[in-house]
Amino acid sequence: MSIDGREIALGTLHRQAVPYPCLNYCWMTNSAYINRVVGRDYWSDREAVFAEWVRRCGINLVPQWYLPSEQQQRLEQLELMHEVNRHEQAGFHTPEDVVRAIAQLPDDEAVERDFDIEAAAAHYAAEVKSHLELLGPDCLVIAGFGQADFMGGYTRWGYENYLVAAGLYPEAMRRYYHYSALRGRLLNQAIALACEKYNLAPFVYSGQDICTAKGPIMSPQMLRELYFPELKWCLEPLVQADVGIIWHCDGDIRPIVADIMDLGVIGLQGFEEEHGPRWEDMVQLRDHRGEPITVWGCVSVVSTLPHGTPAEVRAAVERSFEVAGPNRGHVLSSTSSVMPEVPPENIEALFEHGRAFGAEFLGG
Repeated sequence: MSIDGREIALGTLHRQAVPYPCLNYCWMTNSAYINRVVGRDYWSDREAVFAEWVRRCGINLVPQWYLPSEQQQRLEQLELMHEVNRHEQAGFHTPEDVVRAIAQLPDDEAVERDFDIEAAAAHYAAEVKSHLELLGPDCLVIAGFGQADFMGGYTRWGYENYLVAAGLYPEAMRRYYHYSALRGRLLNQAIALACEKYNLAPFVYSGQDICTAKGPIMSPQMLRELYFPELKWCLEPLVQADVGIIWHCDGDIRPIVADIMDLGVIGLQGFEEEHGPRWEDMVQLRDHRGEPITVWGCVSVVSTLPHGTPAEVRAAVERSFEVAGPNRGHVLSSTSSVMPEVPPENIEALFEHGRAFGAEFLGG
């Protein structure tokens, strides 16, 4: 009996026995490699060339519609770019500026009044279905979900303003997390409706950049007091509707990995082993129902892919399968975006050996 790539990906996410591997597109931002595979200029027709690249590489999972952007093109051209302090340009110079911005946010009643769940569900489904149609039957597309915002705050207001505001004015920051959690909760209600009404795959993928190489940028205690309760409340509609949440992990998540699992997620992606989390330890985690989590990994974009040899990439691919084991929702994935500096032969080793060894390992 034939089985297409979309069915393989869906079976993998359901943690069923599948005969072939699930391959993530790995947030490919290397347009030169896409050009090389397809034989066409990515920048001439971005989505069409991207879709052709996905098909030619045998990729069967695109969890986020994240295509190479102008910024990556500038990196490929070896342009030197400088970080701009946009928060200062926007008028955020002190923690008190953050507090004043939070005070201007609308109340719960206004947020709920302005949100149309039916319209949001239809929009979400239409976007996912348009991407599914573009990529064809051999690739599953899933999208993001609503969250209590953590990283958006420090991006808009600056790290120092954000963190000092949390320390000096915790009730203001709690209000911000609640405001964003309410918006996220409403969106998640719409997503749960969209999965049921429009027959979407009941899975979502995203996360928040909470950790650096040295651990969380905010103390675990403060996260547990201010942030995680709002985030858990935000995710309730998905958990209750049995929509599987795969959470992106960044940096050293070990101090808060139990908190992340307590949110009701069924899987994790990322695992920057250079900073502490070991693949062997992560695959031992279980979800809130006691089942082994689905794990997406674990080929490093910090060491192996940009600096290793094709043989080392192939060894990392084999380790990823062997440590995870079969029939538990393992998706072969990079730890984060594959950037322009990754040699094309290493990208080829990732996908080609992923297909070949994965099929052998799983019995296909």
